[in-house]
Amino acid sequence: MKITAATLSRDEARHLANRCAQLLRERFGVRRVVLFGSAAGDAPWHGRSDLDLAVEGLRPEDHWRALSACYDLLPPGLELDLIPLESAWPELRAHIEGEVKMPEEPLEALAFEIENELRHLERVAERLAGFLKRAPPEPDEVEVQGGAKYLHDFYNGTERIFERIAVRVDGDLPAGSNWHTLLLQRMGQPFGSRRPAVIDRALENKLANYLRFRHLFRHTYGYDLEWKRVRELGQALPDVLETMKTQLAAFLSTLAAQNPDTP
Repeated sequence: MKITAATLSRDEARHLANRCAQLLRERFGVRRVVLFGSAAGDAPWHGRSDLDLAVEGLRPEDHWRALSACYDLLPPGLELDLIPLESAWPELRAHIEGEVKMPEEPLEALAFEIENELRHLERVAERLAGFLKRAPPEPDEVEVQGGAKYLHDFYNGTERIFERIAVRVDGDLPAGSNWHTLLLQRMGQPFGSRRPAVIDRALENKLANYLRFRHLFRHTYGYDLEWKRVRELGQALPDVLETMKTQLAAFLSTLAAQNPDTP
């Protein structure tokens, strides 16, 4: 049977990671390659997991060619993140280097993952706020696209949090072409006896605006993006993020209370 990303096992993913590492060393002179993330055992492996490789010694001008060469070794649908160690954020580098360990207890591991992702979202919000402050009244299309990319990244990070909750707590991810919408809707509801709702309906509705905008960003030409919409969503983002942080903290507290044996 032909291997695809959806049917790939963790062992098969590790084998592919080793092949990529060999290619990176032999063809691009990379000194070190470190596998991290779900393929390395830091999180449950599932049908939409990707490969995370940190590299040391990859020249910036070779990054795209190296990424493309690795993709030639991978089955359709399997995504690869190739992270230069030299430019990785300090907390990510500490995790890659093993200085900070992923907790073994599932709930603690989930809280660790959420905290890390929220840190990235705070950076996105900070940079977007700075962009909006500097933006002229009528930005050109390149500037509009730059602001839109921050909104795109914000929902990407939000969705990664929800994916981790679905995998670690619910035990699966929604399927189908509209799984992004189904995942958001699932977060607004209890999941049987496993967990309470992660977010309330008001926040779900607000986040749906960012999900729809991300879809627009991915499926339209950049020059069709409207500055008014980018500005409105950007100005609302700090409050949305603070509300999400509060509700995620309450969700984790409730989970901990439901599992009193958690250390």
